[in-house]
Amino acid sequence: MNDVVVIGAGPAGLTLACALARDGLSCLVVEKEHHPRPHVGESLMPAAVRVMRDIGFLPVMESAGFPRSGGVVYHPRVGFDVELPYADFPLRDEEQSWTWHVDRARFDLLLLKHAEALGCRILEGVAVEEVVFEGDRAVGVRADAAGESLLLPARFVVDAGGRGTRLGRQLDLRRDHSKLAQVALHSWFEGVDRGRHRRRSWTHVYFLPEVRGWAWQAPIDADITSIGVVASRSRYQDAGLEPEHFFKASLLGNHKLARVTRGARRIDDMKGDVNYSYRLERVCGDGWLAVGDAARFIDPVFSSGVTVAMHSARRAASVVRDALRDGDVSREALLPYEFDVLAQGAIWDDFTRLFYRLLPGFTHLLESREYRPALARLIQGDVLDQGDADVLDTLRALVRGVEESDTHPWRDQLAEVRF
Repeated sequence: MNDVVVIGAGPAGLTLACALARDGLSCLVVEKEHHPRPHVGESLMPAAVRVMRDIGFLPVMESAGFPRSGGVVYHPRVGFDVELPYADFPLRDEEQSWTWHVDRARFDLLLLKHAEALGCRILEGVAVEEVVFEGDRAVGVRADAAGESLLLPARFVVDAGGRGTRLGRQLDLRRDHSKLAQVALHSWFEGVDRGRHRRRSWTHVYFLPEVRGWAWQAPIDADITSIGVVASRSRYQDAGLEPEHFFKASLLGNHKLARVTRGARRIDDMKGDVNYSYRLERVCGDGWLAVGDAARFIDPVFSSGVTVAMHSARRAASVVRDALRDGDVSREALLPYEFDVLAQGAIWDDFTRLFYRLLPGFTHLLESREYRPALARLIQGDVLDQGDADVLDTLRALVRGVEESDTHPWRDQLAEVRF
């Protein structure tokens, strides 16, 4: 019998499997697809470096040749750009001041191979149909392998299956976010003008007030650039355009983005997601827990997806290890993990909603000497600090002031997002 069965071979599941394998536990990772597989979410936050170092994956990344990113540039539609160099705001206990943009198909495959090298067993092309319970305790999974039903027992089950949220749906725990209803459209392009200075390899975020959203630009390699648009679902529906036409029209909503994409050529299919922010009411139970996108997903305006997933997986691994060592896999023993996930999720949730509610307020604080360090730490993926609460309180106060003043110059830039 395996110590742990992990559903899903994405960054969360593989990070957890690597961490447990390094602790001497046997892990079976079950993945319905075959790697390499395409996936959006290419920019890593600096905080991900810590996790990769912990699981022994950093040497692989250093030799992989992925483009490095030294910061983020925010491009308001009107006004000056705001730069955030990571080196100006080093993370606690981490010397590296840069991160990477990655081709997720290749990144995930490298992480899978690393997990195998540590002793994890990987089953690809096998779809988990249900988590098996004895009473309230998870004791394994039932899966389909080319039409053959497999029963895979384990002492513990981890759902890292991403937005499919196997346990969330099976136990009716998934709840869509009622206040963040967006549409995301994205693809890969050649011919994007990245400029000629240090910012050409950074992450770029463009504000798109007309669609109450934003766009990202991230290099995949020397020639290919990922471009994505995230817009209010209501604005997308009201436009009545085909996805590709809406995407092209949105690029024109920021003259800086329109300029750099003027000669761009799409080289991949246009992909989209609708209504993709959600959470689980509970992220653990007797003999099971959920990590990464299987636990919750919040609009990735700060490229937090992969980094948050890897952090939650590392935290989950320590809790699972202790629970199996102590012979107590009850929900009560796992609650410290749930508390951390909920606290971290609440910060990202508030931060994202405040960002959408008043884009000028975000850039105003990012330019301020007092609040720029706290915002920089959040943007790099370093959360759960008192400074996070302080800067969010200040951003709330800014939003409230605009809401209560009919004559405020930012009044017409308030978005539909409410609290």
